Amino acid sequence: MTTPNTRIPGTTSLTKDIETPPPQKGTPVSSSALPWYAKAVLRIAIPLACLGALFMSIPGEIAMARTAGWSQTYAYAMPVCISVYALAAAAIANYRRKAKLPGQMTALIGAVAALILAVCAQSIAHLIQQDYMGSSAELVVAVSAIPPLVIAHLIHMAETPSQVKTASEEKEELRGMIDFLTVELTDTLTSQTAVLLSQSQSAVRQLDTLTEVAESLTEETEGAADRLEKNLTTSPRRGLTKEAIEAAVEKVKAAGEKVTVPNVCQALGVSQATYYRHGGRKALTV
Repeated sequence: MTTPNTRIPGTTSLTKDIETPPPQKGTPVSSSALPWYAKAVLRIAIPLACLGALFMSIPGEIAMARTAGWSQTYAYAMPVCISVYALAAAAIANYRRKAKLPGQMTALIGAVAALILAVCAQSIAHLIQQDYMGSSAELVVAVSAIPPLVIAHLIHMAETPSQVKTASEEKEELRGMIDFLTVELTDTLTSQTAVLLSQSQSAVRQLDTLTEVAESLTEETEGAADRLEKNLTTSPRRGLTKEAIEAAVEKVKAAGEKVTVPNVCQALGVSQATYYRHGGRKALTV
């Protein structure tokens, strides 16, 4: 199986397709590959077992607190100081180990001590209830010291820094981040430049098209103006000059017809109204 090309932060190149080796024996299986009953155990059975164990620890720890001198009201908090504290310390120790955070050793020591304390508390409480042993000054002192010790250890785990980095590690991380941002910025600028270049080329093409259309319209306008000027120049109304009328009169005489306005208008190819409007009578009588 191969992984697709992806960019690694801090580099300017893409990784090549890398052959992923098949899983070997002993490799942890992902949760998505677990069967449904295994997932049910992880999501339901384990929490139920923890709740059951905590519930069964309550009577013995309360009885031990009563033996140490706490009243019934305050004795109910002893299961929180022992069993819940042991669960929290174990969870914190496991988290710090997996995340490779500082304070792993103290968290592990606290988790082991909390587990031993919970086991001893249950054993001593049941031994006292079954009359196998009685209370003593040492037992009262030990049980009375549980709450402050729990508080001290929990505060210590809470105050432990989550991660300590050297200056070289921070510098390397900063350099990798700068390289990654540089690559991303370069890619963004390149893509935006390509988009702007494409838009500019499209605008140039549209401008060329508009220029061609304008030139075509100009040529058509000039042609129409030339045709209009030619029509106006060759119009009979423009040709009703004295010479044209005299030429028409000679044409009528040559045809042996009487020189009259209708005959002259017919020879000119205009109507009588046009003839009179352009002063034809005056030109004929002069």
